[in-house]
Amino acid sequence: MNIKIKFFGQHKEELNKSELNIVIDSNSNISDLVKILIKNEPKFSKFNSYAVAVNLNYENFEYILKNGDEVAIIPPVSGG
Repeated sequence: MNIKIKFFGQHKEELNKSELNIVIDSNSNISDLVKILIKNEPKFSKFNSYAVAVNLNYENFEYILKNGDEVAIIPPVSGG
């Protein structure tokens, strides 16, 4: 399956890219995707706090991905 990953904030800066297209196995979930992402982008492993949205909806790590999904990796934000 083809999945598009979008990065924001500190993730975008550290990885020096705003998006990435990858191919994963059918029936993969977000947890599987994160493992592949860490393998392909070792700098990503230093991040331990982020939310994940699939097609603009927040999802948990057990969510099963579908071909063509757009996954956003959202870093923590703070404000005042």
